Amino acid sequence: MALAVLTLSCLLLYMTSKYYPGKSWAIIEDRKTGVLMMASALLLLSLYLFTFDYDLATSLVFWMIALVTILSAMILTLKLSFKWIWVWGGLFIVFLMVDFS
Repeated sequence: MALAVLTLSCLLLYMTSKYYPGKSWAIIEDRKTGVLMMASALLLLSLYLFTFDYDLATSLVFWMIALVTILSAMILTLKLSFKWIWVWGGLFIVFLMVDFS
């Protein structure tokens, strides 16, 4: 669950950026500060969810490594081709299915 929330928050953070390769949705463009606050809250929620499985220090290190990895992979793949957004959505669903099983 924590990886799915982290992936969603990374996507929201990247969609508010001016370097986002696709056309952002109108709701994100109109409420950019609200989306940034929601993405930040989701980042903190994912850190909180990581602490359920590990202690604070281990979860913080794992969360930071996962954050950097997901953001860099997302930026690289979406810059190459915008069709990769469906792969990231599928990865989000896979994270949810694995976590709930």
